[in-house]
Amino acid sequence: MRISFKIFILMFSVAFTISGATGSFFYFQAKDAMLDAVKDQLKTAAMAFSRTISGDDLELIIRPEHSTTLEYKRIQRVLYYITQTNRDFLYAYTMRQKDGEVVFVVDSPASDDTGDGTISEQEMPEPVGAVYPDPPQSLLRGFIQPSSDDHPHQDQWGWTISGYAPVYDSQGREVGLLGIDMCLDRFDEKLKGIRTAGILSLMIAVILATILTLILTRAMLRPIRSLQEGFEQVIKGDLETRLAVRGKDELAWLTRHFNQMVKELREKELLKNTMGKLMPRGVLSSMLSKDLKLGGEVAWTTIVFCDLRNFTTISEKLPPKVLVALLNDYFTAMVKVVEQNSGIVDKFVGDKIMAVFGHPAPTGNDYLNALNAGLEMITRCDDLNQKLGLGQDVRLENSIGIHSGQVVAGNIGSPARMEFTVIGDAVNTAARLEALTRIINTRLALSEVTAGEIKPLPSSLQYAGKQTLQGRAEPMGVYILTGKPD
Repeated sequence: MRISFKIFILMFSVAFTISGATGSFFYFQAKDAMLDAVKDQLKTAAMAFSRTISGDDLELIIRPEHSTTLEYKRIQRVLYYITQTNRDFLYAYTMRQKDGEVVFVVDSPASDDTGDGTISEQEMPEPVGAVYPDPPQSLLRGFIQPSSDDHPHQDQWGWTISGYAPVYDSQGREVGLLGIDMCLDRFDEKLKGIRTAGILSLMIAVILATILTLILTRAMLRPIRSLQEGFEQVIKGDLETRLAVRGKDELAWLTRHFNQMVKELREKELLKNTMGKLMPRGVLSSMLSKDLKLGGEVAWTTIVFCDLRNFTTISEKLPPKVLVALLNDYFTAMVKVVEQNSGIVDKFVGDKIMAVFGHPAPTGNDYLNALNAGLEMITRCDDLNQKLGLGQDVRLENSIGIHSGQVVAGNIGSPARMEFTVIGDAVNTAARLEALTRIINTRLALSEVTAGEIKPLPSSLQYAGKQTLQGRAEPMGVYILTGKPD
């Protein structure tokens, strides 16, 4: 196959791919934006309407025979009102968790959804206590905070998406959730118009790409042939080859760098020939190689060790998927704080985070950066609790230990698999300081070594005297956080 045809096929494919990808990108961006708007609308509606449902009434409805009670009918009237506020709202219902399962409590009144003039069994409300099989993660999350389905789902009624919000009793306890199902028929109609415009745009782009590709192929062929001849000369050992540079485009750039490459090859060959007379070839080859090797270097760093308190207890109260999502939100916030303060996250160990400040690129202000990061990690953890609307029984609380000292920083592992990390007594001391926070009832403990390099210390940090750390023979002076972070 001739190179001109290959270039044509390649450039046409690239042009076609870019055109298609661009159209697809804008389509999916529009789809995602519309879907996000729908999800926000559902979460807002569910959160607002959940406050109109009496959690005390909901707690009294336990068995199917309670569907005739005044409490059941009162809640069902609210659900009917919800479905009438928006023509796209199909159903509204309440649920609770019971014995590890999700069950219906009060469902929307019976309605002729198919419009055939009769109400079938599928159009009747679910009985009290009916089990909802395989609840999605978004529904389970709705028992804790307002949420919505990540993606629409299809059933016999068409494409729908649901929103959820917890229902509370008069004591402020979560006793169930409100769910709202929304029809997406009009959503799909808008997407059809976008798809049609995208297909038309792609057809026009294909025609233009074909014309431009033919022109560019011819323009590129001449310098490419020149480069081909130049490479053939270099392969034969002719390092005096030099190509003429024409123009200022990418191919001219490539030609200039070809000439530079040949020059460096010529210099490297000269170096080998000259230095080979002064030292063994094996030593020279080792000097010229850049292979990674195991080992490290001694460096002075500041270590921040962060741990979540009572996380085992929290993990026992939440479903695994909710727990993982919660932990990911927490780690995302903590990593951002570390990086914004010029640190690097060395590793995660369970729910623990170890961060390093001052290596491999010291900033000259690493002690203060580490302290600022520790204080901000506490603040961001508390803000996350409020943002996610977490109750006291699943509230996240982290604690921080900070210490500065010498460590060995480098590649540790095996020649086939290595990892950059830091090890040493400073790391262990930071971890012990974090453990000390639980004993002396504080959220942050700072060694006097690090504190001595920070002038002035925030007023929220107070000297707590010499403290004995686990595994250390000599007590260490410690500063602790006595109030909210400054």
